[in-house]
Amino acid sequence: MCASYGLQVEAADIHYGFSVIDELVATTALSGWLEEFRAEPAKPTGVHRRNLNPIVRERAKDGERLRSVDLAWWKLWVRGEPAKFPAINARIEGLVGSGAWSGPLTSRRGLVPATEYYEKGHRFALPDEPKGLFAFAGLWNVNKAPDPETGEDRWMVSYTIVTQPAAPHVALIHDRMPLILPRELYDDWLDPTRTGDQELLDEAVAASRPLGKRLQVSEL
Repeated sequence: MCASYGLQVEAADIHYGFSVIDELVATTALSGWLEEFRAEPAKPTGVHRRNLNPIVRERAKDGERLRSVDLAWWKLWVRGEPAKFPAINARIEGLVGSGAWSGPLTSRRGLVPATEYYEKGHRFALPDEPKGLFAFAGLWNVNKAPDPETGEDRWMVSYTIVTQPAAPHVALIHDRMPLILPRELYDDWLDPTRTGDQELLDEAVAASRPLGKRLQVSEL
């Protein structure tokens, strides 16, 4: 599983690392988030303290694929409301055929930027990646939700992190780990015109194995 992670880079690193050309408004919001949470891990929070974290996603519009970085709530909303089950993580074994996950898996797949994640007093990182930056596979939804401060309905992106069985050295600490995708799979995972199915999941798992083996583990 994954219940907290860190992201210590600059906005330009994310734009370059994920091939995003963003509007100034989005860049300003991302830079503000990185400055505020530079020394604080991203964690799930409740509805009264909405935890909006950066995710990369794509949408199809007028025959084009639009890639953006958006601030999103780390707990997937399902059918217009927060899921009534644990939804910060989604087990890859249960994605195909699931009523809750099937819609996002089909065409709403995202990347969750990170430079480390934490589990049971340990830090997991890939320092040999450029800037130490990598990405978890994610799923996302968009719903209208009341703003905690104003009470007005606003469009809000929510997301979950896909998990898989842990690599052998990680399993000594926890039997699950996030699905970390290599850069060569970013385009396929994000592509909203490619239907998410078992074939794509199998491809993602196979491509993730070398990264899992390279994860460096240290005590906090």
